[in-house]
Amino acid sequence: MSEELRLSREYVCVLCEGRRGQTSPPGTSFGGNQGWFDAEGDGYISPLGCGLISCADILLYMTGRSRIEQAEYLTFVRSLASGALKVRRKLGLNGISMALGMRKLFKELGMPYKASWCFSKRKLLPRIEEMIRNDIPVCIAAGPCIASKKTRGSYGVNFYTRDKEGSFVLPGWRSGQVKDHYVTVTAVVYTESDTMLEISSWGEKYYISWAEYTGYISLIRSFFSNILLIREKG
Repeated sequence: MSEELRLSREYVCVLCEGRRGQTSPPGTSFGGNQGWFDAEGDGYISPLGCGLISCADILLYMTGRSRIEQAEYLTFVRSLASGALKVRRKLGLNGISMALGMRKLFKELGMPYKASWCFSKRKLLPRIEEMIRNDIPVCIAAGPCIASKKTRGSYGVNFYTRDKEGSFVLPGWRSGQVKDHYVTVTAVVYTESDTMLEISSWGEKYYISWAEYTGYISLIRSFFSNILLIREKG
């Protein structure tokens, strides 16, 4: 048995003609995908744009745009990349620049919200739950592993899917653990053995284990593994 805390509306669904995803109906995605962007014409969006995609999807959801055609989605993301959320060479978007960019965008759109990049590990899960209860998706990072060179390639965070019985399983179409990557939390699933975060990444629905995630960030001691906290202005 499990309990769930989730957003109140459908998460961002990009309508992509001919797409056959692994976790969504044909012709749709679960959130955006940085891989849709041209590696040459779009600068660093394709290799380094995961934070940009997360911010774009959060903005679309918060402004009521749960369904959007792929061509319009690409135009929207490019407009953010050329303005408040520039993706930098080698660095992509860090948490501080994302928070500053989102503050600027909230102001431009007349939205009564503020954004900040968090550093506290102790408050991480309560803040995620707070945002989901307030119907705001959560950008979370599995930051870079800055352990010794000997162990650097051995650690990361597993992405899971759910089978027909609702169990969490490693997907057969991808392998390897993920690190140095931003994803977007859309729900929290409480099971008897663990807490799982439902996330959007690369246009698919995955889950990450809270126990595995906190184990990873404790191991690497990275300040870059946290969330973009969005709250209404007081």
